[in-house]
Amino acid sequence: MIFLDLINLNKIRKAILYLFVIGVAMWLQTMLLARLEILGVRPFFLPAVVAAIGLWEGGVWGCMLGLCAGLSCDLALTESTVMFLLLFSGYGFVSGLLADHVINRRFVSYMILAALALLFTALVQIVPIWIFRGVPLGTLQPIALLQALWSLPFAVPSYFVCKAISGKRRLS
Repeated sequence: MIFLDLINLNKIRKAILYLFVIGVAMWLQTMLLARLEILGVRPFFLPAVVAAIGLWEGGVWGCMLGLCAGLSCDLALTESTVMFLLLFSGYGFVSGLLADHVINRRFVSYMILAALALLFTALVQIVPIWIFRGVPLGTLQPIALLQALWSLPFAVPSYFVCKAISGKRRLS
């Protein structure tokens, strides 16, 4: 039973909880929010969930769990093949790296990270439509901005859920 001493059960528990959060977020994204539409735009908040995981767990965990979220998102949505896989793993890594070395882990910092991730995802989503379908970029940019703004309120709970799972407390 020497192998059981090498297993960190706390890390396994955290990983399972984060995968559950990603699964619930995917379910909300594909089942509920896919029907919520304002001005022809649907919210897409999964990048903010990955940014929250990276913020609280660091770059490596953020990248690996972002990889899982991106893979599940690419499998669930038909618009891309590996776009979300690459984007989400990058969001998790960069937000973890920034939280470890540059920014603090407070709510305002997270909301800025989430807004940037949501905006960049929306801009990357419009590039194939602009290039391959010939839709003018001036028409697509307001749609991308509206998607990012419409997704931002759904990003708020993911901060608190990931903070609770991480178990890290603020140092006073």
